[in-house]
Amino acid sequence: MFPLLGDLRRRLLASAPRPPPLRRLSTITSTPATRAPNTPVAVLWDLAASRPPSKLPLYDSAVRLHLAASSFGRLRLSVAFLHPTHRLSVPDPSADAKQLCRVCGRGFRARDALLRHFDTIHTREHAKRLERIESSRGDRRVRLAASLSLKLSKYAKAARELTAGANPGSPADELHRAGVSAELSRHPSASLRERAQEVLDEGSVRCLVLVSGQDALSPLLRLAREKGVRSVVVGGESGLARWADVGFTWSHVIAGKPRTAAPSFSGKWRDRDVLKRLEWRYEEDDDEEDVVFEEDGDLNRSEELAGSANRKPWWKLESDGEDSCIGG
Repeated sequence: MFPLLGDLRRRLLASAPRPPPLRRLSTITSTPATRAPNTPVAVLWDLAASRPPSKLPLYDSAVRLHLAASSFGRLRLSVAFLHPTHRLSVPDPSADAKQLCRVCGRGFRARDALLRHFDTIHTREHAKRLERIESSRGDRRVRLAASLSLKLSKYAKAARELTAGANPGSPADELHRAGVSAELSRHPSASLRERAQEVLDEGSVRCLVLVSGQDALSPLLRLAREKGVRSVVVGGESGLARWADVGFTWSHVIAGKPRTAAPSFSGKWRDRDVLKRLEWRYEEDDDEEDVVFEEDGDLNRSEELAGSANRKPWWKLESDGEDSCIGG
């Protein structure tokens, strides 16, 4: 009896409708973010003709300039030209509303309060982290150093900025710290013009960022447009920006507006390049020779046809007429 019940149960299970198979949940994908363009970009900066705001340190200005240039493509070259006698303008800390701690983000009204806070809290925390790493051994030391590496680098960067703000170095040092190559020149504008000419002749970049206010550089921008190189001018207070594809002021760069506007400009440039490649141009071929009909040849041919019409048929021989006369 029990085997019969087992068979009946198996038959009922086999005849029952099966639920649909479970489908694998697909990963929810959001709209892909716009990729940063891979266009090689060169930044040429005339520090004598286009100085950043005096309230902002030169290091911060150079970093924000790089962020603005990187939004148009991949930064390949960044050079600043300055006079050997150029000196840094030290910002007045009392002019700022608040002094921010780069580690915890806490704000202070005076720089002295910020320094006391940094030494009392963050310097001690940093010393304790180093002691923990030094007291560890083997794999535990490696894992601990890896887990604390972010905090250690954050403290080192904040301490370096505080030291640089208290004892600012030379402009070349600040530019090198921000990743900008500094070249001393008695005539910065002329040196920038020569370097820009070399860059355009080499064809190594497709976007040229000129940080200058000299209107005499307009021929470079016209040459860049002829070569298909995009041009961006920082220092739009002058008339140089009207020759470029897009221009920004230093206040725009500090506020981060180029990073917001770059995708739309890059899209317009790509569309223009596509239309230029698809554009059909008719060029008249001067080497093509006109077909000339020779009238003499046509006349000779017509004469041959007329002569052939007056001739006797090929089956009638000349001797046939003579024979018929003799026979008659």
